Amino acid sequence: MLMGTITVRMNKDEQEAFEAYAKLHGAPLSTIMKQALEERIEDEFDLELLKSYEADVQNDDVTVYDHDEMKKMLGL
Repeated sequence: MLMGTITVRMNKDEQEAFEAYAKLHGAPLSTIMKQALEERIEDEFDLELLKSYEADVQNDDVTVYDHDEMKKMLGL
């Protein structure tokens, strides 16, 4: 598997803080940075889904079923 390299410029204070954080968690800085970016992307995706759901609720495009209705639908 081909691995790419990305250069991230930071000042000395940022580098020291990020490296200390990575050391505290016992992981390479590159892993910590990838995890942080993945979490940020997931958060933004979740926010967009929530906004879409809220728009559907406002437009009355959401159907809600109670527990008994759902059991009946599932044949339970």
